[in-house]
Amino acid sequence: MDSEDETMAAAAAARDDHEIVLDAQPGLTRAQAFNLYLSHAFSTWNARGYEFAAILFTAAAYPDTLVAAALRMIVVYIAMIVFSSSVGHWVERSPNRLRTLLSTICCNRGSVILGSIFWLLILSQENLLSGDTPVAAPSRFTLPRNDVLKAFVFAIAIAFGIIERLSASGNLISMERDWVVTVAGPIGHPYDLTNLNAVMRRIDLVCKLISPILISIVISVTGSVRIGVLYTGLTSLISIPIELVSAKRVWNGNAVLQTPKPIPPSEPTHHSTDGSGESGIAIRSWPSKLRRYFKGLEMYFTSPVWMPSFALAMLHFNMLTWRATFITYLINIGYSLNVITIARAIGSIFEISSTVITPRGIVYLGKTSHRSVVSSDESEASLLREDLRDEDSANSTQTIIGLQRLGLWGMSGQLLNTIPVVLALWVISAQRDVETGQNAWTLIPRFSGNTGSGDDTTMSLSVGWSVILFSFLAFSRLGVWIYDLTTQQLTQTLVHKTQRSSFAGVENSIVNVFEVLGAGAAIAFPNVEQYRWLALASLISVAMSWSLYAWWVRSQRSHLVHWEKLGSKFCGRS
Repeated sequence: MDSEDETMAAAAAARDDHEIVLDAQPGLTRAQAFNLYLSHAFSTWNARGYEFAAILFTAAAYPDTLVAAALRMIVVYIAMIVFSSSVGHWVERSPNRLRTLLSTICCNRGSVILGSIFWLLILSQENLLSGDTPVAAPSRFTLPRNDVLKAFVFAIAIAFGIIERLSASGNLISMERDWVVTVAGPIGHPYDLTNLNAVMRRIDLVCKLISPILISIVISVTGSVRIGVLYTGLTSLISIPIELVSAKRVWNGNAVLQTPKPIPPSEPTHHSTDGSGESGIAIRSWPSKLRRYFKGLEMYFTSPVWMPSFALAMLHFNMLTWRATFITYLINIGYSLNVITIARAIGSIFEISSTVITPRGIVYLGKTSHRSVVSSDESEASLLREDLRDEDSANSTQTIIGLQRLGLWGMSGQLLNTIPVVLALWVISAQRDVETGQNAWTLIPRFSGNTGSGDDTTMSLSVGWSVILFSFLAFSRLGVWIYDLTTQQLTQTLVHKTQRSSFAGVENSIVNVFEVLGAGAAIAFPNVEQYRWLALASLISVAMSWSLYAWWVRSQRSHLVHWEKLGSKFCGRS
């Protein structure tokens, strides 16, 4: 109780000490918020669009194999694992926020534009133009077939794709872990941290839904993938001035953004002692970078919120999301593309609804409890009190409690909704085995007394289990994005301001580790009938993620559920 009283007193003192600061930074105006959202919207639109377009371009360049697509995906993931922490470190050590953000924008757009040129060269080889219409693909713009040159250009396109992903990651780190936290108003302000995070994530999810669809429409209407390449490059080119101007307007109107951000102390520089000057420094550069990489991991795993962040990263192993492998599996077992598109759109609606539910849920669950965060580690408590003194938004005890409790609700919702998804997938797979004459999984019950003519029974069961599959999958997406939003704000709040960007960089590296593990699992179990095991592994990973986060919440609050309150409610009703 003493630690709780001390933390509450620290929070009250922080509010009193920062009255002047709050007056100096009342938060964004409506015009500034609009420009912030506009810059983020164009960045996210292009990032989501190119992410999907690169899949289509690779499939068109190598139509008879999945090796190129798998190779591109694995190479990009490995590059993200290796370099994401360096990107976060660079953002953290760049004192000028505007220059940092504009650099990521220009680098990202430039890589997409240049990459589009090389994709155009690949797709202009004469053996790849048979599917193009004469209008969309004029015969005067063709190149002779050259497989060696094609492989070389493809490698360059992958290299620009890596630059695009890294610069997009830097843009997101700069925006979410620096700009948004800096410009957020105090709790209760229309543009406080909770509401800013919700709107930014809503923009991301809407772009994730619409941008790929628009690219698909462009390619379908024109009948040419090359037109899709041109559309992608021109979209990036047009976006550059809009993003730059909107970001500059936000920066010009906010004095806190213009203030150089605090930079952590530099590591000691190791100079050469053999008289070779610069060459000695170059020899030590890679060991120095390797030490910095492991120091970033040490910083991450000693942070008070590494468990929620790591639990979120583990969810990226989940195969029961709308990734390419899951969509391919659904198509192979007989679902039409129209059904998959409708189910995915419904899931996107649930995802977007999480950005509406989360801000209200944080406030409600925070107000229902007046207990403060209890930590078993005194260093974590001192860090929390330091942040309460230093930060002027999203730092009240009730908000932290609301984030913890809502995050647990979101994670629990995903776990509970994933169970019927896995069950439905196993039953559908068992039915498919029976219909195709396989006798491997007949132990799964068919839940029907009619074993005569199986056509009508199988059709009704397929519809029923399909409804269960897609409906609970949509509900699980609601839970995961609620948890994503709460975890993001926890890391924004409880990670020290001089470590937020580096923390986010290491977090991205760990996320991509689980992405690679998921891709590797899909490669190890490539057959359609084996996907049920990937689904089971996904459920296990979600359960492990829930356990890790629940352990962290219990260590912070000394309990998960107010059993005494539940007991009093049930006793009162009886």
